[in-house]
Amino acid sequence: MERLMEGFSMLTWQHYLFAAAVAYVITYIYRVFSRLLERQKERKKNGEKTYVIKTFDRQAVDRCKELFPIDVLSFQGREFKRGMQIRVTTIQKNIIIGEFIGLSQANLVCIKTGNQIIAHQLEKIADVTVAE
Repeated sequence: MERLMEGFSMLTWQHYLFAAAVAYVITYIYRVFSRLLERQKERKKNGEKTYVIKTFDRQAVDRCKELFPIDVLSFQGREFKRGMQIRVTTIQKNIIIGEFIGLSQANLVCIKTGNQIIAHQLEKIADVTVAE
């Protein structure tokens, strides 16, 4: 124990100041990286997921009706039925216009546009209206 105390008594104020500065820099770097990781996780969590089938035929549409069996979409007090032409605005301001195919139990909305079938997360949709 005496030897340990002798070692501490040999330290000068410059040693203490240097140790404090190094601890501050290490803490600062750690906090910067942890904030970056948090932001990255948040972006992944909030990112929209859209699934697109670019080529399809009648079988693909029938299969989508099986995968998306719920034929009524209730959104902000309005109801949209299978076969209606709808206009969907996502939270990232993407606009999808097409025929409503159905809704899945996993809250994915399926829409058939002119040349593709799109499935999009319901919770990532900002607005749904009847297309004109």
